[in-house]
Amino acid sequence: IYIVLAAQFESLIYPASMICTILFSVIGVYWFFLVTGTTFTLMAMIGILILIGVVVNNGIVLIDHVNQLRLQGLNREHALIQAGEERLRPILMTVGTTVLGLTPLCIGTTQIGGDGPPYFPMARAIVGGLLFSTFVSLVLLPTIYTWLDIVRHWPSKLFRLLGRLLRPVLRGLTWPFRRLAGLRRA
Repeated sequence: IYIVLAAQFESLIYPASMICTILFSVIGVYWFFLVTGTTFTLMAMIGILILIGVVVNNGIVLIDHVNQLRLQGLNREHALIQAGEERLRPILMTVGTTVLGLTPLCIGTTQIGGDGPPYFPMARAIVGGLLFSTFVSLVLLPTIYTWLDIVRHWPSKLFRLLGRLLRPVLRGLTWPFRRLAGLRRA
């Protein structure tokens, strides 16, 4: 997932924010399982795999729009606010339709083939993870994006500051060489 996101965003830092939302969604799965008393089974693991796709999609919808707004000239804070406002409805519609569509499976005890494992752990994993990750995507994802953007620009700012601080020192170190160069010309 990380490599595909890195190719899409043309950055190695911004996909890390998506990975954080995946981790938070798995936390949401465990909390939902704790509240509902559901045991973690193979079907729950399959639900987490499905959940990862939806969570990454919600993150892409938000972060891609932020990057587009920044390319148009908005600064980071305004782009995050505007993208949050403009992408709130699509994210909530995706989550809402998925949760409503899986509600019958969360309640029922339908089994694969009549005697196989039940579907409800998978459905509960998706619903619990989506409910928690929606909050994370809308509140913490912009925060994580901001931190990573600061980290992304930090080395260049550090080198510029070091260059300004060390410029007088480096000039002082080069005077003997300049003097030798002047003597050779004469």
